[in-house]
Amino acid sequence: MNGRRVIAYFLLTLISFKILIVPFVYLDFELRKDFIIKNLCENRFKPQLHCDGKCYLAKQLHKVAEGHAREEAQKQDDAFKKIIQDVFDEVILTISSVSVSYFERIDNAHYQPNPTTDFTSSLLRPPAFVL
Repeated sequence: MNGRRVIAYFLLTLISFKILIVPFVYLDFELRKDFIIKNLCENRFKPQLHCDGKCYLAKQLHKVAEGHAREEAQKQDDAFKKIIQDVFDEVILTISSVSVSYFERIDNAHYQPNPTTDFTSSLLRPPAFVL
């Protein structure tokens, strides 16, 4: 029972981290605002712009949004591939079962093989065994 509770808390923490990543970016910005303004801000040498580290915050939020967009695109791509694979597997299975039933009904008496040429017979011959 205790092991299940630990696993449940661990999974809850993982889910919570993914949901709360944007508030964590804001919290990090607010906690380290002075350091960011002095060292990481792109406009730290232009105090008249009053950027105050907002450029750094915007970059961090853009990275998070880009990561979420990339994950969603990957999920959609995987779902699309799965749907396409399922559809084509079903179509191929249907075609193969129709083909087998069709060829089983063909009367072999009316079958005439295509004449072979020297070129195809030279390509399509079994390997020779050398003793």
